[in-house]
Amino acid sequence: MQHSGYQEELKRSLTLGDLLIYGIIFMVPIAPFGIFGYVASSSKGMVPLVYLIGMIGMLFTALSYARLAEVFPVAGSVYSYAQRGINEHIGFLAGWLILLDYILIPPLLYLVSATALHTMIPVLPKVSWLIIFVLINTVINILGIEITAKANRVIVALEIMVLLIFLLVGITAVNVHINESHFSLKPFFNREEFNLSLLMSAASIAVLSFLGFESISTLTEEVKGDRTAAGKIVGKAIILTIPIIGSLFILQTWVASLIVPDYTSFQDLEGAFYEIAQIAGGNWLRGLSSVATALAWGIATP
Repeated sequence: MQHSGYQEELKRSLTLGDLLIYGIIFMVPIAPFGIFGYVASSSKGMVPLVYLIGMIGMLFTALSYARLAEVFPVAGSVYSYAQRGINEHIGFLAGWLILLDYILIPPLLYLVSATALHTMIPVLPKVSWLIIFVLINTVINILGIEITAKANRVIVALEIMVLLIFLLVGITAVNVHINESHFSLKPFFNREEFNLSLLMSAASIAVLSFLGFESISTLTEEVKGDRTAAGKIVGKAIILTIPIIGSLFILQTWVASLIVPDYTSFQDLEGAFYEIAQIAGGNWLRGLSSVATALAWGIATP
């Protein structure tokens, strides 16, 4: 096995469970809440089908990452893989590209979260929420990887709790035919509206919800065990996160699509999911979904 080329100094304390939670929290179990309207509009209402397509596509990428993590069990993710697998020049380019990703995505997430909370509490300007999110994440990261892992467990538990509440209320709403809803597989395949090119276009939006699983590979040198064992654990975690999170995405978007089968009826695509939550459970569920989305994107993911 190729030597890493430097002295590893990070504390190996993470387990497979920690890595799974880290990957899932980065992808946000309730990610479809924020972009449901755009995906529904682009896919003619077949949102769960789009997420199924996205899950299959991302699984192939995950398999590649898993293999690379085993061959090169070092921190650095894409940079390390490209540098050692191709050459240092490609590695340099890959490193800068992934760095831009890490730099640009958190501000975008902060902005979306700040906008969501500002809509609910207009007294506080968006910049105040931005500062709060930055400070919270800074403190968590300064405290170290173990504190981050514990914080991730709490956050992912809260997200799953909100998701379960929505599913319970949503399924109940469909069962009693609120908004003339009924159980159907039409959101998976609508013969009248089916258009492969439109589905692929929608998938390009939905697949963004899966981004984040690759962050697991940056923790290779903090996983318990020797380098070989750590690489295998990281690879296993990367592969497992995709079907786990994908199943959650498909289930929640199916229920949401059943509650409002007419994808053209949304008043605002940005808040489409919150409209669905309000129809299913009232203002309290709409507020819970909005706050959960804002906190998940503004604190957990960055």
